[in-house]
Amino acid sequence: MRICHIGLNHKTAPVELRERLAVSEDEIATILQQHIQCPAIREAALLSTCNRVEMTVVTHDPDAAIATVHEWFANKADMDMEEVCEHLYSYTTDHAIKHLFSVASGLDSLVLGEPQILGQVKASYEHALSAGSAGHVLHRLYQSTFAAAKRARSETGIGKQAVNISSCAVELARHIFGDLASKTVLLMGAGEMAELAARHLKGNGCTDILVANRTLKRAQNLALEFEGHALTMDQLPDYLDAADIVLSSTGASTFVLLPDAVEAAMKKRRGKPMFLVDIAVPRDIDPRIGDIDGAYLYDIDDLQQVVQGNVEHREQEAQLAGNIIDEESVQFQRWLKSLESVPLIRSIQQQMDIRRSEEMEKALRYMKNFDSSQLEAVERFSKALMKRYMHPTLSTLKKLPDDIEGDLLMGAATRLFDIESPINEQASLNTSRKGNNEHSSG
Repeated sequence: MRICHIGLNHKTAPVELRERLAVSEDEIATILQQHIQCPAIREAALLSTCNRVEMTVVTHDPDAAIATVHEWFANKADMDMEEVCEHLYSYTTDHAIKHLFSVASGLDSLVLGEPQILGQVKASYEHALSAGSAGHVLHRLYQSTFAAAKRARSETGIGKQAVNISSCAVELARHIFGDLASKTVLLMGAGEMAELAARHLKGNGCTDILVANRTLKRAQNLALEFEGHALTMDQLPDYLDAADIVLSSTGASTFVLLPDAVEAAMKKRRGKPMFLVDIAVPRDIDPRIGDIDGAYLYDIDDLQQVVQGNVEHREQEAQLAGNIIDEESVQFQRWLKSLESVPLIRSIQQQMDIRRSEEMEKALRYMKNFDSSQLEAVERFSKALMKRYMHPTLSTLKKLPDDIEGDLLMGAATRLFDIESPINEQASLNTSRKGNNEHSSG
């Protein structure tokens, strides 16, 4: 049994590729259900955020499972496999587990320690549960993931003075403009990112906030909380020229702000610069707007320089959090390994007891004159002898190392005792189950 983690993030892929791979919530169930139809994949979960798209799978055949997921990435991006694979990482077992723990703890985020990612990881697990693609192994994996993240945040300073992408965008605006108190800010979108941005803007003295959203009611709720003014997206052209700072974080799948609208606004501004930050993936603001005179456009990848200053003073805490992740990873790997050895141990014990009973039946022919106490003594002797003989083998299987040596020992025991591999046995059951489902649905 193996855990595989395949994906890309802000470190390995530019925003242009990440937005091609962005997955909406409505797509997740279908994608997961398609993947668990693959014979090599038993369970699957998908995480899609502005900074990463990653799939976690449970498999008995890592190479086949990874190849399947790679193919999905290439098809989703509508690109050649080789071109996409340049940006992908594929982790198995201990590396996969540690990576997921690190992601949930905020150690692998664009903004070190940012708290939003844990909620996103929890949502990915819930989607897998709803899709029926999360089973016993993923359930245990994600419970261990949440426990590791909780320890990392509570036992270290990784979550203290927590920052996020929205706060970095506001900080970048402050570096450019200095005092934000006299600036008009337009927020495109009224979700969590926009709310966080509004909070940071208010904290930096900004009082003139416009909130534009596809649903006016949500825009009104956010605007009311921060004493701003609500707009619909259709009203953007009438108010865009008033904005010194535009911060966009909608969930749209296509560009919301196009060059024509910004060009018209810049003419009305008569040379006054406009600062635009697009923290959405897929992007909301057409990148051609960055070529317009006076319009300064930044996307989520441009926030790296701002983020770096927030990382340096917390690197020591990150190392402490990494130690916690290592500890939690070892515990989970022991449990995962037990899933393989326990069924094998049980099968060996059952097989040996059957053979012992068969030999006892043969021996009884020569014990016709034995009374019940003597027969009971022989029975006890046969069981004791079997246990004594099997003890070294079963003790070794109970303490298998978490590496290739453990796999070799499992394979040797399976063959020596002529027992069908639990992996092959389960695969046969899965194949049979799928065949029955197809027959019943036909």
